[in-house]
Amino acid sequence: MTDGRRADSEAVQVIAPNGVTWTRIADGRSSPADLLRELTQLTMDHVEREWDWWQEGRAQQEHDRRWAILGEWEKGVPRCDAHHDPEASAEAFLAECDRRHEVKKRQRAARAAELYSKERENLRLELMRTEADAAFFAHVLTAPASREQQDAAERRVAERQTAARELRSKIGDAEDVIDHAGYYPAERRSSSLSSHMTFWRHPMLRELHKARQRKRFTTLLAMRPPAPAGMCSECQAPSQWHENALSLCLFRPDPPAGSTAETLARLMPGWWQRCSACTTYQLEHRWGGSFALPDFTGEQWRAMLPPMLREIFAPDPPKAKKAAARPEPLAVISGGNIDDVLVRLADAKARFPNAEVRGGPRGTWKLWPST
Repeated sequence: MTDGRRADSEAVQVIAPNGVTWTRIADGRSSPADLLRELTQLTMDHVEREWDWWQEGRAQQEHDRRWAILGEWEKGVPRCDAHHDPEASAEAFLAECDRRHEVKKRQRAARAAELYSKERENLRLELMRTEADAAFFAHVLTAPASREQQDAAERRVAERQTAARELRSKIGDAEDVIDHAGYYPAERRSSSLSSHMTFWRHPMLRELHKARQRKRFTTLLAMRPPAPAGMCSECQAPSQWHENALSLCLFRPDPPAGSTAETLARLMPGWWQRCSACTTYQLEHRWGGSFALPDFTGEQWRAMLPPMLREIFAPDPPKAKKAAARPEPLAVISGGNIDDVLVRLADAKARFPNAEVRGGPRGTWKLWPST
């Protein structure tokens, strides 16, 4: 490999880790190290690469910078083919991408026609809700508020775990349950992670930064990307958040006017916004009665949250009210010999000519601002 600082007449080349030789164009200025860094970035998953690009326009800036460098290099030896058309090559590449997309689309449609089962899909959703319920009540048991609450939570953990086992026996492998469009859960989780970053994490960081909520901003910025397998297949939140009654349904529109869903959403606040795989406890708590845990409060829920989720989602605790400052007199004249008292009064009058004199405790006189 020649040194990039030598005369431009000498071709600068570098061999990438995959064995491909890259040659810098005549007027290129980027170094081989620059090229290798950008090639490495291209092999990364886009979520890993872009996770912290939260600033407005950052993704476009990085894209332009990367392709400015890649545009200075060609695969193989310097091209001598005068008939080479870069635009035609790019169009051919995009056409091939479109062709592959259509092939996959047809494959999913055929898969859905053959394998989709509404019953299995509903059973799988019920399973996820049931497992989230069991985890929620297990969190309650880490610090129960009362013996009565502990007994209720223990009973409900056992009930939910038994129900989950029964559901799994009916479903079989839950990962083989496709949706109506032919997507497997794993495929939807990967999409959920991308949407979580692009449509929730980045906008939320910008909002917190603008509002100068430094602690929440720093906490969210420090969060590392979950593995795709850790995402919910039904919404844009990590599935573990559902154990704490937290959902991120970023693309769900309002229920249709006049529909049963609209009526339910009005009767049960939070029902429509909640992911169908999330714990149902927050709804049960609103309804009260036998569904609600004894002595369970919002403060207990806040304490149950992992520190990161608590900092991001829990309302700030109410600030302690400062005690109102008690007014103080301008001066206090103690009793004593009349001549001494008159001298002190004369001195106070000189300093506070408009003050009012009022009797105080134990034979004192207090000077107050004039009302």
